[in-house]
Amino acid sequence: MIVDDNPIDQLITEYLLTHSYKKKDILIMPSAAEALSYLDTYLHIPEALPCLILLDLDMPVMNGYGFLQEFRKYGEHVLKNCKIIVITASEIHADLEKMTADPLVVKLINKPLHRNSLVFE
Repeated sequence: MIVDDNPIDQLITEYLLTHSYKKKDILIMPSAAEALSYLDTYLHIPEALPCLILLDLDMPVMNGYGFLQEFRKYGEHVLKNCKIIVITASEIHADLEKMTADPLVVKLINKPLHRNSLVFE
């Protein structure tokens, strides 16, 4: 699942996932609220939940922080199976430290993404 309000960043991320990582079932959510609504709808259908969420930090209305606060409310089966990678163009040190320290965030990636951006352990 790509959660990003910027259509160009959505396209870049989708292209990277489909061409470099051969991923096909990609959900694109233009806002954190829409992503949470999707998760609420499919909460009890594990095969419909994303295994990876690429979350933009800077979005209007609800940003990446707000998304993470709401995401924490889901059960353990969701928290363990949906990995979150935060993608950002922010250079604000406090924001980057906060995201890096969050246990739900497996990786922080700076925009623009490139072919090896999503390699993680």
